[in-house]
Amino acid sequence: MGIIGMKVPSRGRLLASWTPPSLDAQRHSWEGSAIAHRPGVMTMKDAMNFTLSHPVSTVIIGCDNIPQLEENVQIARDFTPLSNSQMAALNELAAPVAEQSLFFRFTDRSKG
Repeated sequence: MGIIGMKVPSRGRLLASWTPPSLDAQRHSWEGSAIAHRPGVMTMKDAMNFTLSHPVSTVIIGCDNIPQLEENVQIARDFTPLSNSQMAALNELAAPVAEQSLFFRFTDRSKG
């Protein structure tokens, strides 16, 4: 038995490289339960290191291509646990986009 870290970058919504689709597109998507109004705020390395700094046994990362896979493998190889202050800083960084990253929960769709 173990703990699995899932949705590490929240299907990309935490990543600074992610741009939200139009509001209309989001409302008609299964991910539309948490409308995104702004891009993400961190790197995949930040998201992965945050997750790996918790007592997880493994993480599940979706990859769209081989370069993403290679990047994730390198991040895991280079991993060193974050300090409490580093963890707090990432929590603070993610706060403005946290709700939009919870698309997988059944939230109130009227907030968009």
